Amino acid sequence: MPYFVLSCVDNEGVLEKRLATRPEHVERLNKLNQEGRLVTAGALPKDPDNISAGFHGSIMIVDFDSREELDTWLKEEPFIREGIYAHVDVKVFNKAFPVN
Repeated sequence: MPYFVLSCVDNEGVLEKRLATRPEHVERLNKLNQEGRLVTAGALPKDPDNISAGFHGSIMIVDFDSREELDTWLKEEPFIREGIYAHVDVKVFNKAFPVN
């Protein structure tokens, strides 16, 4: 199965919406993790000591059978549906380390 790196860029002024939508977003990531398909995921804070400064976006590395399967999953992503992400860049990723 190929890995994909998702570089997600937030719209401006979406902090409150992001925080309100986060539980649903995290629930979906937890499900991927339980299925063994989440390599890593996390937010890109503008100021790690001050969450109220907002976020640049997020990075995720996920494992899907195909780009089409990933695109289907992304259609239900709450941060996309709610307009939090302005743009999601997807690239195929060849994981070299750590070796499992």
